[in-house]
Amino acid sequence: MAVETADWFGSDTGQSSSSVTDRYRLAASSTMDSAQKPSLCVVDVLADVDESMSGQTTLMLYEHLETDALDDMVEASPEKRSHVEVRFTVDEYLVVVRSTDTILVYEPD
Repeated sequence: MAVETADWFGSDTGQSSSSVTDRYRLAASSTMDSAQKPSLCVVDVLADVDESMSGQTTLMLYEHLETDALDDMVEASPEKRSHVEVRFTVDEYLVVVRSTDTILVYEPD
């Protein structure tokens, strides 16, 4: 039986993880709009990256993570004087949301 191991960027079964540059490449980097919830900013960036999503409202981010929890963690971070980084996948994209108002979207290499 293979043992599944996880790293920051996904899962590998029975093998050591490779470097990030071997698996993903940066597709977009954006600064969050302070007037919007972080989860809505993520949707905007993903729509810009994935042309098939552009102009569509079919991306349901809540199917991939708890959007209220993401918003709460990122918005509470400055009050707590801490930095938060949340990583998750949406389809084939790796999304990194940082409490420093940064969103990074990586695509498979």
